[in-house]
Amino acid sequence: MMIEARRLLEWHQAKEKRQAVQKELDKLRAREEELAARRQEAEAKIRRIGEPSPDDIDGQIELKLAQQELWLVNKDTERFMEEKFEKEFALMETRREWEEKAAEREASLSPEALALYHRIRENISNPVVEVRRRSCMGCFLPLSVAKMEEWHKGKSLVTCDECGRILV
Repeated sequence: MMIEARRLLEWHQAKEKRQAVQKELDKLRAREEELAARRQEAEAKIRRIGEPSPDDIDGQIELKLAQQELWLVNKDTERFMEEKFEKEFALMETRREWEEKAAEREASLSPEALALYHRIRENISNPVVEVRRRSCMGCFLPLSVAKMEEWHKGKSLVTCDECGRILV
């Protein structure tokens, strides 16, 4: 069962890393949407200003500033899009790899282990933790002698008496 606990931890970590990569992809998409919104605002501002008469100096300046703002947004968008293509491709590949690892690990887990994981996950964001220096790395409290013996035997999944996390 110690091996199953280790697999459960690896599966959990693979899922967490996949989610982290997805967040990065979401940030790229949000940045792209932000730039598109800025571009629309700049274009709307130019349309609102219209074509000022030649003797309206303030209007001419306002139009030139709005055009400059649009030019800057377009440059930012251009730089971002060049950068985004490579980043997005690499992130999508990494996400696919973590999805495969998670699926591979999940296939090797027993239904009981998955059920325990999901039951704990409902209340605790990190349901699988390692034991270091005879302590749970979830709540950082020392484990009892009986719990350490049970954990060392490795015959079943062991949970922390204090926080309820699965111990690896």
